[in-house]
Amino acid sequence: MPIELPEGLIAGFQRRRLPGEGVTIDALVGGSGPPLLLLHGYPQTRVMWRAVAPALAERFTVVIPDLRGYGRSDKPAGDGGETVYAKRTMAKDQLATMAALGFERFAVAGHDRGGRVAYRLALDHPQAVSAIAVLDIIPTADVWARMTAEGAMAMYHWYFLARPHPLPEQLIGGDAEFYLRTTMLNWAGRGFSFARENMADYVACFVDPATIHASCEDYRAGWLVDRALDEKDRGVTKIAAPLMAIWSAEFGVARSEPLKTWSAWAKNVCGHEVGGGHFVCEEQPEQVGQLLAQFFSENAA
Repeated sequence: MPIELPEGLIAGFQRRRLPGEGVTIDALVGGSGPPLLLLHGYPQTRVMWRAVAPALAERFTVVIPDLRGYGRSDKPAGDGGETVYAKRTMAKDQLATMAALGFERFAVAGHDRGGRVAYRLALDHPQAVSAIAVLDIIPTADVWARMTAEGAMAMYHWYFLARPHPLPEQLIGGDAEFYLRTTMLNWAGRGFSFARENMADYVACFVDPATIHASCEDYRAGWLVDRALDEKDRGVTKIAAPLMAIWSAEFGVARSEPLKTWSAWAKNVCGHEVGGGHFVCEEQPEQVGQLLAQFFSENAA
């Protein structure tokens, strides 16, 4: 039985149903100026951009989709992490969505899983990406290659969610709201509390069994095809567009030399550390918004 969802809107934005790669993507569109695509992470929805997007919309035409499998976008059954939730496929969703709005070239910022879609988009389709910002991640292949015992404990979900269907789906589905709230609390900075309306949206969308399955497929793809594609590109293909990395002071990316890491994957790299935990757009919205606005104003064309 379908669940009732909150509106999932952001002030000043209109909801659009747009074509993806064989799916329908639900997005918010607002503002005017050069096109800017904003991609959310796990286990969230597009409303993670609520505190950042309105200011960006003063300078850019901002498009904020729910990724396939999340929020209000289509949630096709997965294939065990082979292609349906590969970041290459999810990147094609964004190409189709932006083309439907009349944008063949655009800037993109992605947090967490959305950042993985963003950099795959920039690697596979350099003609489409004018500039890219990746928020609190390093490339998927580097995460796996550098994993330590300490890292595995901190990032257990990379292993757990990638286990074959239906084990993680069944266990998460036993109390999906508890799983989501506990996960997000563990990744947030000390003392941070999420906006009530944002958390309500995350919970309402995530408890859908189709979302739980899709999010597991997302991580299965991270272990299989996404990792393999990264390794194929390592040292061979570099991101041509200017790239800015933003990372949080209290999360694991800060210990992975993010500027040095991204410099091996992109030709033109800059970066900034911000305070707090993993959810930088919600924990440090003013600083992150300013960094994004300045970077894209200087580099998006």
